[in-house]
Amino acid sequence: MELLSARPPSKCFPRLAVTFCLVAFFTLLTLGCNRQDAPEGKQTDQSSPPSEQAESTDGSTGDDTTDEASATSDEADTEEEPLMPAAKGDLRPEAPWPPETSGEFPINAYKNYEETGDLPAIEERGTLRILVDISNVDSLHREATQQDIEMEEAKRFARMLGLEPVVLYAENFDQLIPLLNSGKGDIIANNMVITDKREALVNFSTPTADTQLILVSRTDAPEFKKGGDNSKLFSGKTMKVTKGTVFEVAAQKLIENNPELKLEVVEKNYVELMVDVAEENLDFTIVEQQTFDLVTQFKDNVKANYVLPTEFQLAWAVRKDSPKLLEAINKFVRDSMLTRVVKRSVGDLDEIRKRGYIRVVTRNHPGTYYMWKGRILGFEYELAQDFAKKENLRLEIVVAPTHKGLLTMLKDGKADIAASLLSVTERRDNSGMDFGRPYMKERVVVVGTDDDQIDSIEELDGRTIHVRKSANHYDIALELQKKVPGVKIELAPEELNIQQVIDKVADGDYDLAIADDVSVKLEHSWRKNIDALIDLHIDDNVYAWMVRENNPELLKAVEKFFDSKGTQKKIAILYNKYFDSPKRTRSEINELNAEGNISPFDEYVKKYSDEYDFDWRLIVAQMFQESTFNPKAKSWVGARGLMQVMPDTGKQVGEKNLFDPETSVRAGLKYLEWLHRKFEDKGISPENMMWFTLASYNAGLGHVYDAQDLAEEKGWDRNVWFDNVENAMLLLSEKKYYEKARYGYARGQEPFDYVRKIQSRFRTYVALLEDYERRKQEQEEETGQLLDTLYPQFSQWVGTRPHHVASAGRP
Repeated sequence: MELLSARPPSKCFPRLAVTFCLVAFFTLLTLGCNRQDAPEGKQTDQSSPPSEQAESTDGSTGDDTTDEASATSDEADTEEEPLMPAAKGDLRPEAPWPPETSGEFPINAYKNYEETGDLPAIEERGTLRILVDISNVDSLHREATQQDIEMEEAKRFARMLGLEPVVLYAENFDQLIPLLNSGKGDIIANNMVITDKREALVNFSTPTADTQLILVSRTDAPEFKKGGDNSKLFSGKTMKVTKGTVFEVAAQKLIENNPELKLEVVEKNYVELMVDVAEENLDFTIVEQQTFDLVTQFKDNVKANYVLPTEFQLAWAVRKDSPKLLEAINKFVRDSMLTRVVKRSVGDLDEIRKRGYIRVVTRNHPGTYYMWKGRILGFEYELAQDFAKKENLRLEIVVAPTHKGLLTMLKDGKADIAASLLSVTERRDNSGMDFGRPYMKERVVVVGTDDDQIDSIEELDGRTIHVRKSANHYDIALELQKKVPGVKIELAPEELNIQQVIDKVADGDYDLAIADDVSVKLEHSWRKNIDALIDLHIDDNVYAWMVRENNPELLKAVEKFFDSKGTQKKIAILYNKYFDSPKRTRSEINELNAEGNISPFDEYVKKYSDEYDFDWRLIVAQMFQESTFNPKAKSWVGARGLMQVMPDTGKQVGEKNLFDPETSVRAGLKYLEWLHRKFEDKGISPENMMWFTLASYNAGLGHVYDAQDLAEEKGWDRNVWFDNVENAMLLLSEKKYYEKARYGYARGQEPFDYVRKIQSRFRTYVALLEDYERRKQEQEEETGQLLDTLYPQFSQWVGTRPHHVASAGRP
């Protein structure tokens, strides 16, 4: 593929610069220098062994290329102020965030002001401050939720008024109205339910959505009997609800008829309470429909046990004395939100602009669209985001369950554009579709394991190629079969994406596959046992976005977008980011500074890794996986800091301020050391002990024990993680296995991916550091040769000095 490519940094070291550095060096030697070490931080003694840390929420459900969008510019990093311990309210990082989260701040991290005036006063300041509850958005979910829509619409409303939108995250839901009325925010866009009590405090806009309240339980709980006896369901059970919400009122009414159920009203957020139910830390809670939909995107062991009969309305809120702002919001709601067409729509660009959002259908795939640490990433997603912004539209991503669904969903009016590395084919063109300007082309290859070898297509005789029937690779396979009749074609399931098809080849389930070269590059980002065996030497696959042929204006807009120089430059950057820069060459790893560091926190990691006897490079790899080196990161379930330690775990290892970088590293190492001891004296090799420890850090010790037992039951080695216990861990998400497990259901894909990613990144760090040391030594040798030439007497002195030092004190 012909794309703009970054010029590699020069390896030359200019002679003039060397000479200049030597002059400075000699000056320093003449003057001498003093070094004063900073005092070491006080070590907190380890307390009694902690209970299991709650399941890590590092978002390792995506593919390895999820790492690709986490780095920020090095220039920005170097300009940051020195890191300071985070305050209690710093729920999101103060450091620069990726574009999708820019303009969003914790309420205590934003340089705020008091403004209680109406729209003219807000317009004079030039900013619209949008108040939301942190837990409604700081979460890992696959689809757009009502809260996502609220936030994006509020931002669009601000821009329509010519104002800069700023999202401010309150620490909890109960803060929203007080913050608004005290002038610390301008509107609340947070799925707020309209109630009489709240209407006395604020004014609500025209309703933006309807909702119902849901009694949430685990899936194995008995069903609620409306009007019947629920003592069996509630006896000895506890329900918690969030203070100050409509859930509290609904819970009080439920308790009146079910006194055997214990009710606790708590400050904890309702999203976290629902997660507690899923994690078996709580029996019941009450949430509204939108929250239930959000959490069930990644927690499938909870259910709507009972839907309360009363319907509620959601709306935006403003201060009582803001009639002009309320009028503007209501007009926006009517024009933008209430005039939305139904999900099925085949209208052209004018109709899309009226509804205010564009639907792009894609697949969950490391090259197109995926989730990582609560952020949406992907080559196609970033392009779609730019296109929507250019057209002043909100982007809605629709995920097709199968490859075939890309065409059918577009044809049925459930999406406006299909963008999923789609090849331009005659078959698709004849199905009532049009393609935009091609933006990428790749050679088509036969894929097999790296120990396989095929030198000509004739050697494919007798081999089996697996392809999906809906993919263009199926047509290519048929043409290949005409040339080599002995080639067998087997159909792969439609629900698999191309990476999953290649995975099956790598795992030995499939013999061969046909893929584009870019898919092989993606696979190489985390494994090397797969390769392109032979180029089929047919026309390269050409990629483009697909639209309905009766949408000519949309097609023109797409073509104009891809013709622009800005988009062409962005494609080159994204191609390098997602396809040409897998983890082993990522900028945040390989751009080691002059000191040979691999993170901003190497000093702390080395210090405590040495104390607790771990390889510091491995801990840095784990740290990146947990927090992407963000010391103020906080997951939606409460894990904090660089090592994403839960507060309860921190307390049990004697650590409190987990947002402080050194404290977080120390707490994480203490917890790792405790886990590591759990695998001693069990016949496990040191290397495997480390993998088991990491898996336990992510999934919990109990689930790893279950996986070991299941591995033994399956005839696998219980003392080997890779290809043995990790495979058993995957099975613990299947009902027939987790029902028999002592610790129950486990999201096995997370620890499976987690350990593999850390292992791969660790090896990358080792290789890069070795390369750094080698280059450093070569540079020192080159400098030494220059010294010999310019200053022979000084060179002689330097050469003898180490000998004298080494000999000092010897008899």
